[in-house]
Amino acid sequence: MRRRNTKAAEQEEPAQTSQEAQPKSLGRLRTDGALHMAVKPLQLAKNRIIWCLQLKWWQCLIPLLAVGLACYGAFAFRSYLSARDWVRPGLDLRAEGLRPKHPVVVVPGFVTSGLELWHGHKCAQDFFRQRIWGSFTMTHSFLRNSSCWFEHMQLDMETGMDPEDAEIKLRAATGLEAVDFFMPGYHVWAKLIESLADLGYDSNNLVGVTYDWRLAVPLLQRRDGYFSKLKGTIEGTVSLHNEKAVVLSHSWGDNVFRNYMRWAENEEKGWCEKHIEAYVNIAGPVLGVPKAVSACMSGEMRDTAELGSMAALMTERWMPRNVRANLFRSWGSLIGMLPVGGPNIWGNTTWAPDDTPAMAERNETHGCFFARKEGPYNRTWSFAQVKEAFSARSASDWADWIVAKISLKQRREHRQKFLDRDIEPMTIDDAMSAMLEVSGKQFKKNVELYGAVHTDELSETGAKQWPEKEFLNPLKDPLPDAPNMRIYCMYGVGAPAERSYHYQHVDDTMQLANEDKQQAKRNAGREDMRWKVNVRVHDPEIGLERGVRTSDGDGTVPLVSTGLMCHKGWRTKRLNPANIPIVSREYVHQPSTVFKDLRGGPLASTHVESLGNVNLMADVVKVAAGVGHTLKDDIHSRIPEIAAHINCFDDDTC
Repeated sequence: MRRRNTKAAEQEEPAQTSQEAQPKSLGRLRTDGALHMAVKPLQLAKNRIIWCLQLKWWQCLIPLLAVGLACYGAFAFRSYLSARDWVRPGLDLRAEGLRPKHPVVVVPGFVTSGLELWHGHKCAQDFFRQRIWGSFTMTHSFLRNSSCWFEHMQLDMETGMDPEDAEIKLRAATGLEAVDFFMPGYHVWAKLIESLADLGYDSNNLVGVTYDWRLAVPLLQRRDGYFSKLKGTIEGTVSLHNEKAVVLSHSWGDNVFRNYMRWAENEEKGWCEKHIEAYVNIAGPVLGVPKAVSACMSGEMRDTAELGSMAALMTERWMPRNVRANLFRSWGSLIGMLPVGGPNIWGNTTWAPDDTPAMAERNETHGCFFARKEGPYNRTWSFAQVKEAFSARSASDWADWIVAKISLKQRREHRQKFLDRDIEPMTIDDAMSAMLEVSGKQFKKNVELYGAVHTDELSETGAKQWPEKEFLNPLKDPLPDAPNMRIYCMYGVGAPAERSYHYQHVDDTMQLANEDKQQAKRNAGREDMRWKVNVRVHDPEIGLERGVRTSDGDGTVPLVSTGLMCHKGWRTKRLNPANIPIVSREYVHQPSTVFKDLRGGPLASTHVESLGNVNLMADVVKVAAGVGHTLKDDIHSRIPEIAAHINCFDDDTC
């Protein structure tokens, strides 16, 4: 009895202590409420981080999954609502008396149309004739077996087509349904198709001719007969409606269609003049895309560099950098998007035509395409190291470390100090040579075959013209002889696009980041894992964020590529001997808040969102209705100033 009473007393004592302490604590909060309100945000963040770190790994995934589903649900619902409230330029122009006149042919761009599986390995047999690119099936197949997905998306490095030793066949999904939505809730051509339908178009006079966007341009005809199909489609619509066609292209589709016009002219002289009323180039990367270099160099671009350490860890888990690089190098289309023109267009280590005044004050230039830094770069976590570190540190210690890492002040100070260190500036030609050196002999051979640049050390800016080469260089090959055809260049401005990079390079395998060491050991003699975007470098005042320098553009393609040829190059006699009228139309990126529309709203002008820009859609509808001649140049960027610095179009020195 004595022991039992003692235990009871011990149990009652903490309760009494708690009851006595409670009024004191409450009184303190009542008398000093400011003390509670003064808790710093970083301290609150630390408390939440401690709570997260004490959870099991699968418990952490539950809220992340819930947040992801909630975000997508909100996104899809918001897209549904915005579809109901969207401005309909087709209806407005129909009310003004416009009607369909010219049949319209759509040539889609890079990665925005679906790819179907027709034959594959056992791991993908469940996805026969389903889109493993461009639908929820893509996400399902990737999450179920990412290595199987990569294997089916990759092309043969030697042939540039389907893998010969593995019976894998992906083919483009067909029709407008293959280009309207990338996946449910994410529109691509849908708004523009709807606007044309509002004017009176239907499936008889509005058609989409899709293709496998992974292939190099010459292989589109060689494997799939795409140019022959496109020619037959255009001739059929022209014959049916007794009107010349209007062709709309987006992004990489511009490179495809310009090469097609050269092919068609070789097949039948005067074909373009006979069949094409107008060609509308929407956001075309005419002179290439810088991110194609970084993607083939190290499997990186701004989208991956901005993920941060933890997200990068997850990315490397399912999409290792070397796997991404090998995938990108197998796509001939990316070879076709490598920047052309060399230092005359993209600048040198002291100057570039699109340098801003702020950059000039800091002695910075876009012409330094790669800023190379030798030495070990940041180590990133591996799952084994994370597990070991958690056993060695308390949750509170880890929380302090994470809070320090996310402190913007400390990150900015660290990056500013890093900017002061020595780097080796590399021009676009130097960067191309470095990329070709680390990418292997076969990739170099493919660039010689399918790229608009040469691969020998002295002629990265050399010519590739028909019929000498199968892929034309827009700086060398003139537009077709079609004086009555009109060309419209429509593209977004005001959204920073990748322009140049800070790279870290190491010679010693032991200095590599954790996720790269094993790959470097397995691939002895290969250099690709020794290059990595240096995400520590950061200076937003000059457009430098996490190792990627940006310039004006549409968020994906810089202004130099989208606007220069339209504003100046194609207005010269050498590149436009038939004096085809060229009209440049720019659309300033004016996004709405994410609470109103996650895609930016009716005035968004980023690379894909520009297809839903109401002003661009109205201009396209006018061209299709036969009143495109009323459209004049509409310039809002620095492209006239940029073009004034480039004087190589007339004398063929670009």
